[in-house]
Amino acid sequence: MFKKVVAIFTTMVLLIALTVVSCAENTNYIFNGSFELLIDGEPSNWMREAYDKSPGASNFRVETEGAKFGEKYVTIINNKLNDSRYSQIVLVEENKKYKLSCYIKTENVSEEGKGANLSVAEQTVTSKRIKGTTDDWEYVELYVITESGVDRIKVTVGLGGYSGMSTGKASFDNVTMEEVETIPEGAPRAVVKAQNTKKSSNNSNNTNNTKSSSSQNNENKNELGKVVLVMLIVGAIAVGVAVYNTFRSNKKVSGNQGNASNNTGTNTNMTESAANKESAGNKEFSDNNESSHSKEDSSDNSDSDNKESSD
Repeated sequence: MFKKVVAIFTTMVLLIALTVVSCAENTNYIFNGSFELLIDGEPSNWMREAYDKSPGASNFRVETEGAKFGEKYVTIINNKLNDSRYSQIVLVEENKKYKLSCYIKTENVSEEGKGANLSVAEQTVTSKRIKGTTDDWEYVELYVITESGVDRIKVTVGLGGYSGMSTGKASFDNVTMEEVETIPEGAPRAVVKAQNTKKSSNNSNNTNNTKSSSSQNNENKNELGKVVLVMLIVGAIAVGVAVYNTFRSNKKVSGNQGNASNNTGTNTNMTESAANKESAGNKEFSDNNESSHSKEDSSDNSDSDNKESSD
């Protein structure tokens, strides 16, 4: 029994360790990529951007019906030709490779322009460009290569692009970014170079963005820690249930053995009782026979005496 419990516990620990390692290796650098967290009705850590900011040119909204992951996703509607997008600044490391991905669905997106796509700001390369109307969510990817001096990039999901504005409706869900070792041949890739610009009034914005990105990474670590904690709790519960079932099973076996022993004793007593009854019956039968024989002998002797007396 003890060996069985140890085996179950060891298996659970190994499964948890493998899952934790897998989660650590596939860290998502995007914060709130499924747009579940809202602040004042807007997705946290995402910014709206549009080339044409005139009233009614484009609409941004969070929707819930038919989400690909979770309960929410974002939608952009360009009522006229425009380049509109949600963007997020992400901290990266220089000389690394990353894979960006997301899901897109569209309605009546114009054939002109760059359509609905996943991209990196200041880069002309995008993911596959989705146009027209899709039947369901479509998965797209974009690989990113960072050169020396690059410590952040701006990830965008949008409708239209630079020198390629579009109209229509596009929805986006489950934006992810993870580090990779290799890039598949022929896959779209954006090479990000360091920008040698002087300090300007945008420094304050850059500082805020850095703090925001650091906060995102901390949040990601906290989320991973929560996942690990939940898995450990589930593992402990599973081991506890296994131990309980093992003891319960052994108790039943012990009880059955005791009942079998009692039944054997009862059967033995019944057999002995039956044997005693049979012996008593045989003895009674024997006594009756002896008594009968004695009576017959006595009768014979009496008849003999009477005969002699008559003579």
